[in-house]
Amino acid sequence: MKDIWIMLICAICLINLFGWYVYAWSIPTLQWFGPAILRGPGNGNRIALTFDDGPCAGYTEQILDILRSRDVKATFFVCGQNVERSPEILRRVQAEGHTIGNHGYSHPFPFFRSRAFFARQIDLTREAIEKVTGKRPKLFRPPFGARWLGLHPVLKARGLRLVNWSETGYDWKLETEGIVREALKTLVPGSIILLHDGCRAYPPERVDRSLTVKALPAILDGAMKAGFTFVSLEELFAKESGADHE
Repeated sequence: MKDIWIMLICAICLINLFGWYVYAWSIPTLQWFGPAILRGPGNGNRIALTFDDGPCAGYTEQILDILRSRDVKATFFVCGQNVERSPEILRRVQAEGHTIGNHGYSHPFPFFRSRAFFARQIDLTREAIEKVTGKRPKLFRPPFGARWLGLHPVLKARGLRLVNWSETGYDWKLETEGIVREALKTLVPGSIILLHDGCRAYPPERVDRSLTVKALPAILDGAMKAGFTFVSLEELFAKESGADHE
C-alpha cells in the first residue's frame, strides 16, 4: 500500500511539473526557450505600437485613419488567412509606411505542434504577404506570444526575429479606459505596445475591435504628451545598440 501511495505522489508531481513546463512556453516574456525581443533600445524616447491579428475590414482602416491623422507609424503582425481575405487593406498598410510582420497563417495554439507545422504556418503567411506587397517580412510574432519546441530553428532558417511586447492594453478583455490605462502606465524608452486590429484569423463579422479603435487616440495622445515618439519596429531596431532580451 505504501508503494502505491509513493507512486501516486510521484505521478502527481510529474503531472504538475509537466503542466508548469507547458505553461512556461506560454509566457511571452520568458527567455528560457529561446530569445524573444521585448523592447527596443532605450536610447531616446522612441516607442513602438504594434497590432496583431489583422488585417480586418472595418477596424484596420479606422486604425490607419487615426494613425495617419497623427503622423504615427506602427507595425502590423498579420495572419495569412486575413491577408488573403483583405489584400487591399494590407496594400494600404504598406503604402502608408507601416512595418508588416508575420503572425502565422491561422493563429493556432502552438503547443504540441511539430517543426513542419510551424514552417508551414510561417511560409504560407510569408507567401501571402509577399504576393500583396512584394516584400518578405523580417519580423515574427507567435500567436498568443507563446512558443514551443521546434519554432526557433524554423525562424533561424528563415532569418526571422521573434518580437513579443513589453506593454499591452489587454484590449481583448478591458473596456476603453482600462485599455488606455494599461497601455500607458509602464512606458519607458524602447517599449513595445501590443494592441489588436483583428481577432485571431476570424472573418470580420466575428470581430469587434471597436474598443481598441476608441482607445487608440487617447493612447497616442497620452504617450506623446509624456514625451514619447512612436516609430515602427523597423525604425526602432534600425539603429539599435542592443535590444532588451530580459
